[in-house]
Amino acid sequence: MDPTHNPVTEQGEPGPDSQARESGEAQAGERPPRLLRVRLWQAVAGMCVALTIWLFIVTSELTGRIARQSSYMDRRVAALNAIVRTLRHQTATEQRKLGSVRERASEGEVFEKILFASDLRTIKLTAPAEKDRVRDKSSVQSGATDLPSAKLAMSESADVAMLEASGLKPTGIFQVYRIWWMPRRGVPIWAADFLVADDGLAMVPVDLPPEREKGMSLAITLENESYSDEPDGPVALRGELSLPGAHKSRR
Repeated sequence: MDPTHNPVTEQGEPGPDSQARESGEAQAGERPPRLLRVRLWQAVAGMCVALTIWLFIVTSELTGRIARQSSYMDRRVAALNAIVRTLRHQTATEQRKLGSVRERASEGEVFEKILFASDLRTIKLTAPAEKDRVRDKSSVQSGATDLPSAKLAMSESADVAMLEASGLKPTGIFQVYRIWWMPRRGVPIWAADFLVADDGLAMVPVDLPPEREKGMSLAITLENESYSDEPDGPVALRGELSLPGAHKSRR
């Protein structure tokens, strides 16, 4: 019998060559799953990168859309604010017009009472004499050839009076024409304030003095609009209160 002969080998036990082959086959069988795992992770990484890029694009688009919508809303708000300001201005203008209409209606009612009063009296007011106007002539006249004048219609029974003036210089900033009842003795009595526009005309109701006396006069001065107890500015117009019964005619 051959001493090198191995019966175990003959009976089918794996030899060195067969073990090597089996090990190579096992390694070859293990390689595909590992490669698949690597490729799977690469695919996941690629998907993450793609998802990140997609999210960035979507976020940028949403940010731009929100910015455009915000800019549009800002423009709309600015336009609406402009409309509101315009409406407020129109409302204020209409309110001033309505106030002017009411004031004219009130003046018309007073004037109507005076015209139909049985004791209608008028006082003519003229500019002071030249010597009295030397101090500041231009401050109370609208022109050299257009001297200011006025007429006061009054009714003691109705306790109302209305002054109609023309030729007065327009009032400036912080200026006002002030009407005073000037008694012979005692302090002047404030009667009314009024403004004059560029046309130099004015029509204003005047309060009658609580006590009328002989020799009382009426004066109109150009004053600062602040309160004062007595005339301080130049005299624009002046007139004497007529005696009762001196004027009986209706005008």
